[in-house]
Amino acid sequence: MSIKLLLLLKLFFVTTLCLSGKSRLGEYYLGFGYGVLDQSDGFFEGESLNLLLNSPASESSDFNLDFSYLGLEANSSDETFLKLGLSYRHHFDQFYKNQGMVRPFVGLGLQYFKDTANLMIEEDGFGWSLDAGTELVFTRNFTFLFQGRLYGLWKDFAHNEFDLNSEFTWWFDEEHALSLGHLYSVDSGVNHFQLKYFYSWR
Repeated sequence: MSIKLLLLLKLFFVTTLCLSGKSRLGEYYLGFGYGVLDQSDGFFEGESLNLLLNSPASESSDFNLDFSYLGLEANSSDETFLKLGLSYRHHFDQFYKNQGMVRPFVGLGLQYFKDTANLMIEEDGFGWSLDAGTELVFTRNFTFLFQGRLYGLWKDFAHNEFDLNSEFTWWFDEEHALSLGHLYSVDSGVNHFQLKYFYSWR
């Protein structure tokens, strides 16, 4: 696990040493990601593939579509976890305009989960999500995104999970970016390290 994480770190920093950006909010972009994860008590570990699409809905809001596929190894068996989500996110740009660096946001969404062994969530089915966070725009090329997400199943609100996500993003130019992130699922105790590439067409 530590070797995979070091490879992710090396790839991120080597490819960004010579690079020149924008915010992750209010932009059109397509993202692809690869990650490694493990459960803190050692019950399972695995790898992930991620696909996401962000599209502005207005000057102060976005639609975000994301798909995650996790391949998990648990007790000598191979399991999978699928998540498909569509979120609406509103960002408060009064803190960002006029040379500001803070861009808070809130959001809500619909989710679909399929977990073959109930390792990440108790049951399969449709669910909900509530988001809150902020993006810190240090320069036009370098940003930090911090987000909390509470999500669960429509049919049973007692089964829910809370994720904390933090991502450093480096925009090479107006079109290309890389991010290195850490996603921690509080209830299940899962640490998830991800490397993502973003392509923006505007």
